[in-house]
Amino acid sequence: MNESIELQKYRAVVDYLGTRYAGWQCQPDRTTVQSKIQEALGQLNREPINVIASGRTDAGVHARGQVVHFRQKRRMEPKLLRRALNAMLPPDIRIRSARMAAATFHAQKDAVRKRYEYRLFIGPVLSPFLSETVYHLLRQVSFERMAESAPELEGTHDFSGFAASSSRVKNATRTIFLSRLRRRGNQLVYRVEGSGFLQHMVRNIVGTLIEIGRARRPVDDLTRVLESRDRRNAGPTAPPQGLCLMRVWY
Repeated sequence: MNESIELQKYRAVVDYLGTRYAGWQCQPDRTTVQSKIQEALGQLNREPINVIASGRTDAGVHARGQVVHFRQKRRMEPKLLRRALNAMLPPDIRIRSARMAAATFHAQKDAVRKRYEYRLFIGPVLSPFLSETVYHLLRQVSFERMAESAPELEGTHDFSGFAASSSRVKNATRTIFLSRLRRRGNQLVYRVEGSGFLQHMVRNIVGTLIEIGRARRPVDDLTRVLESRDRRNAGPTAPPQGLCLMRVWY
């Protein structure tokens, strides 16, 4: 392999099952997806490598399209780099693709749109093969009520009412391009695409939709929560295992 003094920038798409991890971002004394990838790159390069992602995912949340970038001195063919990293990473983290990136590319700052999906299982018996990637609803919900409500979030709004109670973000305004619920057999799939998302935002939206589906809230309650800008008016935070980052646009 050829060595070069210049730092080479790479862009990669990463898939991971977040069950065993304390989220994306490195944390002291906790295992995270970022720490595992940086550990593998460090072994490959024999020096610390910092990896930047399009955004953080919480503990237990999955990704099928997380985008990252990093720099290293060693110039490697992308396919060889992908193969080497996957050989060192645990089986629940995979580099799906890798390529050289422009010097100006930034995985977080250049992202213009993201897609998340949250999966709900409404059948009586949940297969153990699905238990890590869906939230099993043990009580009935009305798909029709939830599906009617979901599009209310489309547009540009202040999403403070759906942010984590601990959020300190100064500007909570985001644009939601798509907010829809679909039914696939025994699964309800909530798909949301936006310019960006606040901490716990999607999970708080889903928790509110579930209460709408149980007729504990009116169908138009998402609008009320938006207008209130108060997290206390939204529903409970849905658990993490049903949430997955699907795609990032640049």
